[in-house]
Amino acid sequence: MDGNTGQALVIVDADGNYYVLPREVVQTAKADPASRAAIEQHLDGHDPVPLAGGYSFAGVLRLPPGSELAHYSPEPCWPVATTG
Repeated sequence: MDGNTGQALVIVDADGNYYVLPREVVQTAKADPASRAAIEQHLDGHDPVPLAGGYSFAGVLRLPPGSELAHYSPEPCWPVATTG
């Protein structure tokens, strides 16, 4: 059995609300390696903070309103910017 089976990432917002993201859900948002520069450009930069289960917190993505990078897709890769 996979050691990651049944794992979920839990985040808490400023109001104390819990968000439970099963590993399978988190993996659907895996970024395409070609998106790394676009992600880093909009990331409030600091060194990643180790969490648990092999994850680290890299920061908050700050995207301009209407950014094509700020949408959910059922495809298992975060999109690559297609416009400047």
